[in-house]
Amino acid sequence: MRFPRGLGFDRARRRETIGALALFLAFAFGFGIVAGFFGDRVYLFDTLAQFRAHAAVALVLVTVVLVWARLYAAALAATSAAALGIVTVLPFILPLPQGGTALPGAPRYTLLQMNLRFDAPDKAAALRLIGSRLPDVVTVQEITGEWEQAFATLIDRYPYQYFCAYPDHDGDAGILSRRPFAEGDAGVCDPFGAFAAKRIDFNGTQVVIGSQHLRWPWPGRQWRQVAALAPKLAGLGDPLIIAGDFNSAPWTASVRAMAAASNTRIIPGIGPTWLFSVLPSFLARSVGLPIDNVLASDGIEILSVERTEATTSEHLPVLVTFTPRFARPQEPAVQTVAR
Repeated sequence: MRFPRGLGFDRARRRETIGALALFLAFAFGFGIVAGFFGDRVYLFDTLAQFRAHAAVALVLVTVVLVWARLYAAALAATSAAALGIVTVLPFILPLPQGGTALPGAPRYTLLQMNLRFDAPDKAAALRLIGSRLPDVVTVQEITGEWEQAFATLIDRYPYQYFCAYPDHDGDAGILSRRPFAEGDAGVCDPFGAFAAKRIDFNGTQVVIGSQHLRWPWPGRQWRQVAALAPKLAGLGDPLIIAGDFNSAPWTASVRAMAAASNTRIIPGIGPTWLFSVLPSFLARSVGLPIDNVLASDGIEILSVERTEATTSEHLPVLVTFTPRFARPQEPAVQTVAR
């Protein structure tokens, strides 16, 4: 059967038009992926890097269209950029093997990281999660006066509480602990950097626990916070864990700068934790942004990380199981008498 000449011309024209659109999208997504590796030099590029995983997946789909449009050279270039993006984000997206490599008899401790959401409609949901998991330490962000009052109800189980914020709570981070704060430790409170840290006694082994809330990437003040915090982070020592809402993906330059300043490593395997609150929270586990992160020094062995059930925050909580590398093998009952 022979088609009219005009029909073949229309198909060729349509292929050409769709191919041109795919070529434009391939350039846009590819540029976003590649530029993101230079975020420490151009802060705008670090903002683009937040969406590297999404751009890489989109670029794979665009590559299929490029092949259909017979733009094979462009398809090859797009495939290379997509592969670069996927390879560099997968370690942070894929789950971390559970169980770790702790020595026999090494104590296991847990830390629960929570962005509370300052206007959470149901504060009891977060309190129930803490009560059900009973972590040794909780790092929290977006604290308000109402949240501090809510945590006062946990004083029997979490007698050691430390909050850092401006009077109007613009700058907010806190720590709840079942373990005692170290004697004589004044803690670190930087409201502008939204950073709080306390030295905590884990059965005779002291570990510095930091709670971090970075603001949005450029044009937000995130990089100014990172620069202001660098001297304080350098003096925290080892062993050290910093957990928080970094408002930045773990592969970005800003998170790498935080890790370099504190002499820590970025813990992989957490996965996406945030999504717009107008969308169902379960989508955060697959298509959200991985902006709730954990940094740990050489003196800390991370045994497992997991995202827990959602509360009424748009962030998923993260539960970390860890052990200090040189901790005592035996531990007594947790002290619960408030100071």
